[in-house]
Amino acid sequence: MAPWEKVYIKLPRSGNLADLDHHFEELSCVDCHGGDKTQNNNKEKAHKGLIQDPSEFTTVDGKVSNSCAGEECHTSTAEEYHNSLHQQLWGERKYVALRSGVSSFDQCPQSTRDGFNGECTSCHATCGDCHISIPNSAGKGLVNDHRFQKTPNMEKNCTACHGSRVAFDFYGEEGLEERQGDVHFKTLYMDCFDCHNQSEMHTRVTDTDNTDRYTYDLRPSCFDCHPADSIATINLYHTMHMDNMTCYVCHSQKYNNCSACHVKGEWKTDPDYQENNPHEDFKIGLNPLPAHRDFSDVKYAVVRHIPIAPDTYENWGSASANLPDYNTIPTWKFASPHSIQRWTPRTDASPCYNNCHTKEGFGKPENKEIFLFRAEIQEKWPDEVQANDPVVVDGNLPDGWE
Repeated sequence: MAPWEKVYIKLPRSGNLADLDHHFEELSCVDCHGGDKTQNNNKEKAHKGLIQDPSEFTTVDGKVSNSCAGEECHTSTAEEYHNSLHQQLWGERKYVALRSGVSSFDQCPQSTRDGFNGECTSCHATCGDCHISIPNSAGKGLVNDHRFQKTPNMEKNCTACHGSRVAFDFYGEEGLEERQGDVHFKTLYMDCFDCHNQSEMHTRVTDTDNTDRYTYDLRPSCFDCHPADSIATINLYHTMHMDNMTCYVCHSQKYNNCSACHVKGEWKTDPDYQENNPHEDFKIGLNPLPAHRDFSDVKYAVVRHIPIAPDTYENWGSASANLPDYNTIPTWKFASPHSIQRWTPRTDASPCYNNCHTKEGFGKPENKEIFLFRAEIQEKWPDEVQANDPVVVDGNLPDGWE
């Protein structure tokens, strides 16, 4: 998108901004963006005090607010959203705190809090990032002139941010056999909003120290559309395995995993990380979330490598350089790849165990590569071995599988 296109507004034939969007029947540009409309012959004076993104939350006189929360606007929604999971990244804050050896993000070193708030939250979404423009982190620019969109644009808003993993999973990648895209998108023509609704995006989180996207009570579930009781005995595979593994173990394809970490725009240069970043893979490990509301008693889950190294935050200052409890939190995390297919390399085989079980004569030894073993972590990410002891399958597979 050319620079001039990012702020170009094509008016309707009438030339009236109000005919572009009903919000402009009562609002002028300065009502949200500031500036001085009396100085229309002086660019510098007219733009003095201009607010580029008035939907970004700021603190004025001790009160946090934005333009969307103004009187007779979206006051309650904006107030809710300010403390939502989508706006505040409560899950990320939670794990930064736990690896830092404290129970709450507010107890982290000041340099860590400043670094996180200055960098990690800088890409997370203002109201305008979803409803007016391409997100700041994805290059900015108006999505549809300056129309206010009740429903965000999946490509220009959602996957503009959630691109490196979700987008490649969901849309698929041309020419890659195991990246065929998600059946819900490819065949059923569903979009993000068929699963992720307005309440999930906007609602405030109350238990901010203990909530992440997998413990959030408003998150979508496979069982919302596929009730457990109705599919538990629909075939032998479900009867045998549904109580012991997540849906994704059988029904997801390969997905991107990240290894390098970055703050202050600097990617880690440790060859152990760069050599394996990013990489496409599929791994089954022990369930890292035994308290998950859908899979609380499930033993096996799909896991994805996340980009966190022991010294990830060293550029934020000496107090942030070390993570004293790094080894207490796995770096292979519970995953829900958006790449669902009925037939995958694990389900599309005859006999059924051929592409999953590893026991000779009842599967294939080469199937071990889809399981997360300690030896692979030792070889590729030696600093992460201890952290992932709760997730590796060593000693936890059926007899004869290892």
